[in-house]
Amino acid sequence: MPPAPPGLLPIRTVEQQRRLRLRRFGMASSTYLLGLIVLGLCTLLGLFPSSSLLAVGVLFGAINAGLLRAFTTGWNERFADPSLTGLQVYLGVTMVPLILVLGRDVHFVAAPYYAVIFVFGMLQMCTGKLARVAAFVLVSYAAALLLRRQLYGHGLDWRVEAVTAMLVVTSSVWFATAASYISNLRARLRGSLQHIATLATNDGLTGLWNRRQIDQMLEAAVKHAQREGSALCVAMMDVDHFKRVNDRYGHAMGDEVLKAVAHTLAGSVRAGDEVGRFGGEEFVLLLPSSTMAQATALANRLKSQLEALQSMPTGEPPVTASFGLAAWRAGESAGDLVRRADQALYRAKASGRNRVEADSLFGALAAC
Repeated sequence: MPPAPPGLLPIRTVEQQRRLRLRRFGMASSTYLLGLIVLGLCTLLGLFPSSSLLAVGVLFGAINAGLLRAFTTGWNERFADPSLTGLQVYLGVTMVPLILVLGRDVHFVAAPYYAVIFVFGMLQMCTGKLARVAAFVLVSYAAALLLRRQLYGHGLDWRVEAVTAMLVVTSSVWFATAASYISNLRARLRGSLQHIATLATNDGLTGLWNRRQIDQMLEAAVKHAQREGSALCVAMMDVDHFKRVNDRYGHAMGDEVLKAVAHTLAGSVRAGDEVGRFGGEEFVLLLPSSTMAQATALANRLKSQLEALQSMPTGEPPVTASFGLAAWRAGESAGDLVRRADQALYRAKASGRNRVEADSLFGALAAC
């Protein structure tokens, strides 16, 4: 069966994906820059040592330079998440306790920094990963508190430290929970878009491409054949005496027959060929780079496979099908190509069904 399309939005090219990752990296870099501006203001106010500001600035610069090189050289492509969201989040989380250790009076920066990090993380990270980030935040923050006690001792106001710690713990848990909820909503939205896209392009009964989608593919194939001068064939196929199946056994049996036929068609074509349900019991095969001889051989093989199907009750004659084939001619439209294949199918049915009829120039002219 053809794979379901990934969504309603156009599939991003490799270059578009690379630019998107760079934009996300730019968002993270702007957060680092904002943090440096805040720390610079703290330095002017005497709350953060200038030497510590220099150290943090150099480290921020090194981290961003390394990440930028990873994105521009393609080094990030070797990872499951080429956006390196997890790495950026953990680097950001690690920077917060470092700042708390380097500056005694900047305890108030912890909670807002962590909030920004969680918002960035929810763009790509699932619930489990966000929970691990929250745990890392609490552990690293606790380690920073211990180091602050060793370094600054009685210079700390432990009432302020306790309130700040409570704020960090509660806000981290809240932001992790909220980010996880939003991440789950994004996953559900992605699934809904996937389902909607499938409904828009796939036949609901057989799973094959629907009429609208196969028409678009045919237009594209004709343009490609025109541009490249390559071969292109179309096969129209109709299940013989299908109305009798519905009348005698009901539509449920008819649906099972159609699904069995669709499965046989989709499983027997080459990679690059496309199969769609044209409507009712009629199917279409789009065969790029196929000559008429190759298309005829394929249609005869499919005809034999359909006869061998065990889709009808015991004792009943097998399912058979008629095929009409047409090869694209230079300058011909997609509609004209399908019309000629349909005319060939009509001749196959008029000649007794369960046969393959190839379009010919004489047949096409005679039908006009």
